[in-house]
Amino acid sequence: MTMPKKQTRAAQLARQVQAVTGLPYTDCLKMCKPSEGSWGRLARELRAAGMTEAADRLLAADVVTTEASIWFSADGAVEQLFYYSDHPRVSRTYDACSNAAEAALNRAGFEQYSDAPEAEAYHAAFLALSKAGTLPDGRALARAALGVFADDPTWCSDVIRTRGREPFTYDTAASLSGPETPTAVAARRAARAMAQAAAVRFRGDEEWYEAAGIMVEVIWHACEAAGLLPLEGRQNCQDHLRDFMDGEISPT
Repeated sequence: MTMPKKQTRAAQLARQVQAVTGLPYTDCLKMCKPSEGSWGRLARELRAAGMTEAADRLLAADVVTTEASIWFSADGAVEQLFYYSDHPRVSRTYDACSNAAEAALNRAGFEQYSDAPEAEAYHAAFLALSKAGTLPDGRALARAALGVFADDPTWCSDVIRTRGREPFTYDTAASLSGPETPTAVAARRAARAMAQAAAVRFRGDEEWYEAAGIMVEVIWHACEAAGLLPLEGRQNCQDHLRDFMDGEISPT
């Protein structure tokens, strides 16, 4: 008798999604197919740079946030198919998928409606930029860090000022030093700007836009450190720079 092969995590999750939603297994498996996103790429570069603990922590957050996203995607698929024909099913599926997503996040110590996972990813990006600032050519680290930042300055403003599951600090930015190569200098500027943005208090719109502007500067310098044109392909950041910052990047 042939023993069944052990299912992959993706296959196990697909079966769970199928059981909750009633969607075809093949559709569920496509949703659960592993792929390396920006957090995974950053974790890989952190590990290559010897920052194993930071990489492991980021990957752990990536696993549960990806699982939560799959549950929300499955709910969206059911809503699209049955919104007009079977609204009770849509409602039941929403509740079940929302509970499953919340359980996945809670398993790692996150709350469902919180920016804490993204805040931890941003801090990992800070560590990568800080490390890149100590290397003559840290473009790979800088490029991986850059991939984590959304093209949405006001959302970045919220994330950078949010704390993760455990306290972390941006204070090390003040003592950064390294080679005077363009890549290293730009990486240190980006890391210092992140520390500046993280220190802006949650108070009102003025502070919200202040931190958003600083995050545009972070992304500008991170682009330079990555060997890319500043704000290339980031239309929302370009618009924010033009409309709210008079088109000027302050020296950091």
